[in-house]
Amino acid sequence: MTPAQPAAALDLLSGAAVVSFYSGDDGQRHRVQDLLRSLPDDASLTDVRTWVKAVSDPVADRAELMRLLPQLAAEARTRPERLTAVGIMAWLLDETPRAVRAFDEAFDRWQTQGALPEGLGGAVAWAYVERGRWDQAREACAHTTAVGRAAGLDHAVACAAAVDATVLAYQGDAAAARARAEEALALVDPLESRSVAVYARRALGAAAAAAGAHETAYDQLRMVFTAVGAPVHHHASYPALADLAAAAVRCGRRAEATAIVERAAHALADNASPRLRALISRARGLLADPEDAEAHFRAALADPEREHWPFEHAQTLLDLAEWLRRRRRVAEARGPLTAALETFRRLGARPWTERARAESRAAGLDVTDPTPDALAELSPQQRQIVRLAARGLTNREIGEQLFLSPHGRLAPLPQLPQTGHHRPRPAPRPHRGPPHGGRPRGVGAAAGGGPDAPAGRSGHATRSTPI
Repeated sequence: MTPAQPAAALDLLSGAAVVSFYSGDDGQRHRVQDLLRSLPDDASLTDVRTWVKAVSDPVADRAELMRLLPQLAAEARTRPERLTAVGIMAWLLDETPRAVRAFDEAFDRWQTQGALPEGLGGAVAWAYVERGRWDQAREACAHTTAVGRAAGLDHAVACAAAVDATVLAYQGDAAAARARAEEALALVDPLESRSVAVYARRALGAAAAAAGAHETAYDQLRMVFTAVGAPVHHHASYPALADLAAAAVRCGRRAEATAIVERAAHALADNASPRLRALISRARGLLADPEDAEAHFRAALADPEREHWPFEHAQTLLDLAEWLRRRRRVAEARGPLTAALETFRRLGARPWTERARAESRAAGLDVTDPTPDALAELSPQQRQIVRLAARGLTNREIGEQLFLSPHGRLAPLPQLPQTGHHRPRPAPRPHRGPPHGGRPRGVGAAAGGGPDAPAGRSGHATRSTPI
């Protein structure tokens, strides 16, 4: 790698950055950053430099990356493959709403310009999970699994399984969540893919919490951090802080969890995203002495942007409401309780809905459930089938999307009423090759497709896109 050929060097470095993201090896990441600093600045290569920085360290350079992101998004308007790369960078920076907009716009442009390429996976699915679009997240996981299995990409299948397990846990299907998370762990070497290992542990922690097994939840989430409390993965570990704290207070591990949370807060310092700051505040509220908790919960809810992460926001609302009711401030608890319960119901987070319902009854609220619509009564797989059928896919195509065997039977569906409120637009059919006969230079090259990476959807095994 020579400074005399900065474009070629950066292209190689973008792949190395992705490998370092997969592995979570800090030595690899620091080597990538050192090499990047050794290359000369070139304004025409800003997009690639930004990609390498975002993938290798989205925390330390967050302010600069946030400044560059709108420019890169504007430049990518006519390049769907670059829009997906912008979406990945936004997701890495905890700018989930911007990430989802970029992904959605990229898909719309593929629809008008040609066939939608294969390969969307981890980052897109995680962005949909965080944004509360859980059915779409599971659909992305099913698609990535089908493509990954066909191409022998175990990392893609493992990442999809871990994301899918997380949604299943949130929905209350703890057994299925555990099975999918264990599948993810069986497919990867945890030292070569700390990212997937951390995702799977987070899913197992969520499944245990949903089942009320708080000590098991803590044990799983504790594995997201090292023995001394450092993150196992520089990006994937930090979102577990609040759930770690929630499990800790229910199984008597408060002191250890407090040390981990405070170490993370010190390491992130001013570079923490608003999302991570809110998660740290929620964790502090859960771990604090009762008389000190309210300020932390209020801080976690202070930024209105937090509503863009609806499940996390509703969890904090419920925590605050429980604290208020236990302080005999029942009237004040009713507002956050009502908001939390509505969000959990809308998302289909059954264990958290039940917890919020019980708390609401204790606060004197009427918690009569609204009449469920037909879709709400379907299983997650049935909802996926409805969505795919609405796009015009045949039974065989739906089976391929959901990685069912050609002789397998699709889950039977009840008759759905015609509401007239929503007509899903048909989606373009994917194809198996690169969208433009080859990957574009720079960020486009980084977005050309990878084991489970959203950008490019080429279906080819490359190392150029993370997650």
